[in-house]
Amino acid sequence: MRKKKIGNAAIVALIVINVALWLVFPPIDDLRKNFQIQYMGEVFSTSALLLMACNVLLSLRSRFLEPFFDGLDQMYQTHKKNAVMVIILVLTHFFIMSLGGAFNLGISLGKIALIGLLVSAFLALAPRIPFIGAGINLKYHQWKFVHKFIGIFFIVALLHMQRIQNLLQTTPVVQIYVLSIAYSGVVLYGYKELIQPLVKKKLPYNVQSVNRLNGTVIEITLKPIREALSHLAGQFMFIDFRGEKSLSEPHPFTISSAPNSDNLKLTIKASGDFTQRLYDSLEPDQEARIEGGYGMFNYRHAGEQQVWIAGGIGITPFLSWIREFDGASDRNVDLFLSVRVPEEALFLDELEQAQSVNPKFHLHLHFSNRDGRLTLEKIVQSSGGVSGKEFFLCGPLPMTLSLKSQLMAAGVPAAGIHYEEFSFR
Repeated sequence: MRKKKIGNAAIVALIVINVALWLVFPPIDDLRKNFQIQYMGEVFSTSALLLMACNVLLSLRSRFLEPFFDGLDQMYQTHKKNAVMVIILVLTHFFIMSLGGAFNLGISLGKIALIGLLVSAFLALAPRIPFIGAGINLKYHQWKFVHKFIGIFFIVALLHMQRIQNLLQTTPVVQIYVLSIAYSGVVLYGYKELIQPLVKKKLPYNVQSVNRLNGTVIEITLKPIREALSHLAGQFMFIDFRGEKSLSEPHPFTISSAPNSDNLKLTIKASGDFTQRLYDSLEPDQEARIEGGYGMFNYRHAGEQQVWIAGGIGITPFLSWIREFDGASDRNVDLFLSVRVPEEALFLDELEQAQSVNPKFHLHLHFSNRDGRLTLEKIVQSSGGVSGKEFFLCGPLPMTLSLKSQLMAAGVPAAGIHYEEFSFR
């Protein structure tokens, strides 16, 4: 099994083991009329608890875990899928179990956990729901604040399980398995909220210069105050700025400078609340704190024949790669830069210079206002067939997913298509 598949496989294995243990070590049948229903309901609820514990681990942003999931972005995608499955399992548990009757603390805790999880899920998904999203669109810091409470509801769900009379108590092997993982999740949640903010390594940097390249894009140059960040070309980092509350929430941005550069460079488009404030108000000499580098988006892990496709500000990781090989690439690369109009083709002089000194590097410009959407057919016309090539995509998600679909339809295996998903909520 490839290393990057191990993380997801391990999570699936935890759930499979849970179900298997319930079957191998079944609870004692006390002849209650709803025994089979409760049996099934507790299999669902314990599986949900295990997934929630896994999500706490994923939320730690551990660089150690990245290789096992193919990058932090994929860890977040796994986190989202787990969350959806948790909601399905919890709702199924709720509807097949009887939670009525006289007041019971355990049952009340279960209802609190259910309502809390549903509200959190609704607030997370609302911006993507037609007609509703316009009215409920939390800012990133608001969403992050609400998201913190999911750990509390996880603990409440665990207390619910232990405060009611359940079948889990009659099967010690399953109980030990579930509780050991669930309480590990509680410990990790406590670490994440109370200890990690104090011990997580964040490097101080000084904003050396702020260059507004056009009406929406800003280039920031950062100089280390003490220790420099260790990163690979094309990786991203989390950054926040001291002294200005509106810029104090860490956000991820791709590093556009080469790893051997003395300073870090970020090239950022104002496309949201935080990035617009950054564009409007950031000035030199502000202090920043940096955490990273993250990401497994790396051309060095791919073959000799490569096609890089950038949409607008998606040029940033490719800039880092180009600046790293500095005219001496050992790969044959066709870079497609798709922008609406020529004025949006940032760093064009640098890209053309890289092409002039590197015979293996070929630049292709695509102006969508003139040429329409960039398609695989147009890419093949300019750079030849897809056989034996690997593709790296960075740009708006609709463009990325469309090209991925076209590539797979043309016979390119999924392993030959590389991209990152920067949707972290």
